[in-house]
Amino acid sequence: MEESNLEIPEEESEGEDLYHDEAKLMRVAGWANAVSWIILALAAIFSLSGVVLQLQQGALRLGISGILGMISTLFILLVGGFFFVLLQAIGEGIYLFMDIEEHLRKK
Repeated sequence: MEESNLEIPEEESEGEDLYHDEAKLMRVAGWANAVSWIILALAAIFSLSGVVLQLQQGALRLGISGILGMISTLFILLVGGFFFVLLQAIGEGIYLFMDIEEHLRKK
């Protein structure tokens, strides 16, 4: 087999980073954090308005339709909370991996 004549530099320069753009990753993490709070606020508003609407329509009666109406209204809050936690984890994960990469690069 023929050997290739590729030159591999022994040490990369300190200023050059080939793997990521720190500003873009910080922006993505910030957007994930902001969008997660917006989703949580919207879910809380929609869920609260749904509960108020259910109460105004007489959902306190113990019929199956009243109970299912309340459960479906509170399900909005559960889904919003799930997406809140997911987006917060994505944002914090980006920060964590950037810190790990910075720590490993210093060694």
